[in-house]
Amino acid sequence: MANTTCDCPAPSCNTTTPVLPEAVIKVFTIDFKAPDITELMGPRFEEYKNGKVKIDVSVVSGFDTLFSEIENDARLGLGLFDVFITPPTIMGSVAPYNGFTDLTAYIQENYLEEWLDIFPGYREIIASYNGKILMTPFDGDLLHLFYNKEILDYYNFNSPRTWQEYNDIAEQVHGKIFPPTNKTLMGSCIGRLPQCAGPYWAMQVLSSMTQTKGSSEGSLFDTKDMSPLTNDALVETLKIFEKQFKYGHPTELEGCIEINMPAMKDEECVLTLNWGNAFLSNLIPGKLGIDKAPGSQKVLDRETGKLVTCTKELCPNAVYYDDIGFVNYAPYAAFGGWSGAVNGNISDEKKKLAMEFLTFFASKEESRKWVIPKVGSREYYAGYDAYRLSHMNVEDYVEQGFDREQTDAYLNSIKEGLASPNLVLEIRFPEVAKMGSIFDIAVINHLNTTKGITATDQMRRDVMTDVTANLTKIISDYDARATIEKMEKMLPQYQKLRGVYGELNEDKNLIGDVRWIGYALGFVIIAMALLFSGWVAINRKHRVVRISQPIFLHLICLGVLVLSSAIFPLGIDDTDSNEQGRNAACASIPWLVSLGFSL
Repeated sequence: MANTTCDCPAPSCNTTTPVLPEAVIKVFTIDFKAPDITELMGPRFEEYKNGKVKIDVSVVSGFDTLFSEIENDARLGLGLFDVFITPPTIMGSVAPYNGFTDLTAYIQENYLEEWLDIFPGYREIIASYNGKILMTPFDGDLLHLFYNKEILDYYNFNSPRTWQEYNDIAEQVHGKIFPPTNKTLMGSCIGRLPQCAGPYWAMQVLSSMTQTKGSSEGSLFDTKDMSPLTNDALVETLKIFEKQFKYGHPTELEGCIEINMPAMKDEECVLTLNWGNAFLSNLIPGKLGIDKAPGSQKVLDRETGKLVTCTKELCPNAVYYDDIGFVNYAPYAAFGGWSGAVNGNISDEKKKLAMEFLTFFASKEESRKWVIPKVGSREYYAGYDAYRLSHMNVEDYVEQGFDREQTDAYLNSIKEGLASPNLVLEIRFPEVAKMGSIFDIAVINHLNTTKGITATDQMRRDVMTDVTANLTKIISDYDARATIEKMEKMLPQYQKLRGVYGELNEDKNLIGDVRWIGYALGFVIIAMALLFSGWVAINRKHRVVRISQPIFLHLICLGVLVLSSAIFPLGIDDTDSNEQGRNAACASIPWLVSLGFSL
């Protein structure tokens, strides 16, 4: 501050000249996030910069409008805003136009230690596109199972490990009067209001059957060819939802996520799904159970479209239980958490300042204020979930007023989920809103149609067929438009978002149709070996054959036959065999060659 003294009447004398901001960071976000910036983020950063920077916030209502404005800014190169605070769902629509600044170099030079503290799933995949860091995470969304421990203990139930167990518990407790509270229980409470969280519930269940070998293979679409992973998995998902709905909250179709937790707080609901900020609400301290979302004992065979029993080979990340076998878990980072991006169409000076703003807010020290707030504080109502390794200290939460046992369960669920190789990630490519709407409408219509009746398998398959056809049409329509407008098609965008574009599109020198020439030559050699062996047998008494020793000649023929057999496993590659088959073929080649040559 600068104080100026002058010979003039009060109050103009001895006045204080305020420090004027030297720069303004224009932030664009959705309306309900604005208070977090104007009351929390902005003032802290302005103070950190000694008043030399001002944070100016512009907002819109609704995600569709938010995404549309960000995409238009990128397409047209407008540079109207410096920073976008948004879900990472928009990334695939913006990255092809270089609408977000590549943060990689800045992070490596100024933020690397802080960056490595973020869980791998967020920094390596959610924040990245084709190997470039385009966003800074500051929220760690993950769906958890929430349950009333007191009720489960009373009826001798453990936390459900599978969706079948979830539904069995819901069925057995639904409608019962719980003696300690004299309240009528609801087995499951999941809000299914249209255009709300319905697609997240569907993806959580579906993914436990479709994704088994890691994030890179995709949970709704196969990263190899963009084929929808629906088939029997979606049929089973509908079957699971039917039972949840039957033993669920009576107004599930009329409410969003406000259905999930209030009934739990009133100790009427037994089971539900929700994000971590439900834990931060500190509901029923000492009674709230938290666990990873249930898994599935059956998984989708991508070749046949059928459900098969989960095994160690099919589900390398599964958990084995003595009583039920392998269970595939697919922790779902639903919504993807709030993230920040720097506009790619502003000056380098503005980019650097915007990067500083985002990394300041997402730093260990600052993020702790929002992620581990003091119960009852302003930050407590912001609802940001843990996303850093440094957010995993139970004592930090206990000091802020949270229940120790609940905190321990909450953090264990996060660590298991965000550290899992099988973490399910948001799709994040164009048209994702349309795809979510297809799932939402299909599930709601099915539940309404089958309410009060027993659904048939054909009814479920009809829904699955329609959903698959609609998803395929969205992809084909987008690709057709992309061809006309000379944009990138959806598959390469999807692969880049999953970090597998180079891996899946590199020349692997696969044999292809050449294998059939090798197979033909192999059969010719085998036939000739058998023919000559037969000729030796027929002429074994001939003087020349006897001198050459028939047994020795038969061994030569056998050796040629075995050696030529190596041609067949040499023709096996990724296009016509699974991993187990390729491993067996690879192992057999040296044995056949060495044995055949020796003979």
